[in-house]
Amino acid sequence: MALTMAMGAMAQNVTSTTGYHRSTLFVMPVVHSQDSFANEILYAAENLPFPNRYNDMRKGKTAQVIRLNDKSSYKAIKDTARHTKYDELLSTDAMAKEVIKYWFNFDEKAGFNTDRLTEEGMYDASELKKELAQGTINGVVNLADAGDELIGKTFILVNDIGYINHAERAAYASAVCDVIADVGKNMQSVGEELSNTNTGVGALDAVFGLVGAASSLAGSFAELGADLTKATNELLDIKGFAVCEATYLYQLDWNEEVQNTFYSKYYNENGDAAKIKAFLADNTTFKMKYIGMMPTTTNNATAFNAGSYSKMDQSNQILITCTRTMDDAINTLQARFPEFRVYTPVTDIVTNAKGKTTGVRAEIGLKEGVAAKKKYVIREMVFKNGKTEYKDVVNVKAVTPIWDNRYAAEADQASSEQPEQPGTVFKTNKNNLYKGLLLIEK
Repeated sequence: MALTMAMGAMAQNVTSTTGYHRSTLFVMPVVHSQDSFANEILYAAENLPFPNRYNDMRKGKTAQVIRLNDKSSYKAIKDTARHTKYDELLSTDAMAKEVIKYWFNFDEKAGFNTDRLTEEGMYDASELKKELAQGTINGVVNLADAGDELIGKTFILVNDIGYINHAERAAYASAVCDVIADVGKNMQSVGEELSNTNTGVGALDAVFGLVGAASSLAGSFAELGADLTKATNELLDIKGFAVCEATYLYQLDWNEEVQNTFYSKYYNENGDAAKIKAFLADNTTFKMKYIGMMPTTTNNATAFNAGSYSKMDQSNQILITCTRTMDDAINTLQARFPEFRVYTPVTDIVTNAKGKTTGVRAEIGLKEGVAAKKKYVIREMVFKNGKTEYKDVVNVKAVTPIWDNRYAAEADQASSEQPEQPGTVFKTNKNNLYKGLLLIEK
């Protein structure tokens, strides 16, 4: 499998005014040049809107696309070990070093600095400089906290995108069912997440609905074989197309040993040529570690054939479909891997006519997989002895209508009722809540 890519500079400043630590994400779409509508898929990959709850290491630039000179394989979708193909790409120190360079504003002549850490992490610049002068992070609370809260929560998403035509759809749906059985170690959580997919429509919804139903049964997926076969066969009767993504999640390996090596051997702010050369030559210390994968699919057959979506050219239809598929993949990965979950700040306290608190509003919705049956918690971020801690404040649940903030939601007719203000309300009657508290799925 040939891989072609170009490394690019990655940077962006946080624009949030709520003062919380956001995880950082770098998205790498994969495009197969021999697929149907490969050019349209490439256009979509290069223009995918960035998931706005993460810091963007692209700095608004076009996505870094991995181009494969082959055709997407549904056999590969079933192969849970396929991530080893991308491990080969990410196992080199290049990507991990780009992350380090990003966080420490690396310059080949000047060395490093902590400007980005102090800006995005709300740390005291003079304290960080003093601690760095010690030459080690052992016992250094601010730098350890920065490592846990910011640097160590840097992720790469590899989105392997495939186009499914009319005749291929049933085969893919069957592959999805197989891989769910392989990777869904927790049937309850994975099944419910897939049944909540907010972009699948028509018969694909039926498939995911059956998978969700399986989570409440004592038996295995095999007991649903006949129903799943019926649902997947119905896909042959749907006109249009679907987009599938096998999404692979990687995280910077920023453990204590790696941190000690970096701070003691390489970090300098005075252009130390020997340390800079040693950092660039080190091809073993810095790595991206594989976390997990999940297949996701979105089809354009039912709701999308109504409204303005049906009048768009196929390039824009595929862009919308790819964007929503990526959003669903992120939501499912967050459900499976708590370290990938992110906080959303509370933007408003909702009260009734008597001034009593009835809920809070946060700017998330269908795009982020919000559902009434899911459980969420509001937390308060506090600094204690130089470390960040999160204190549970109250458990909440979403109130309908849930905000339809999916990409190009106006292009279809899937959601006719919207909240009065942007965002979704989460019910609680707890007093003394305030804007800036943090919401996260439990």
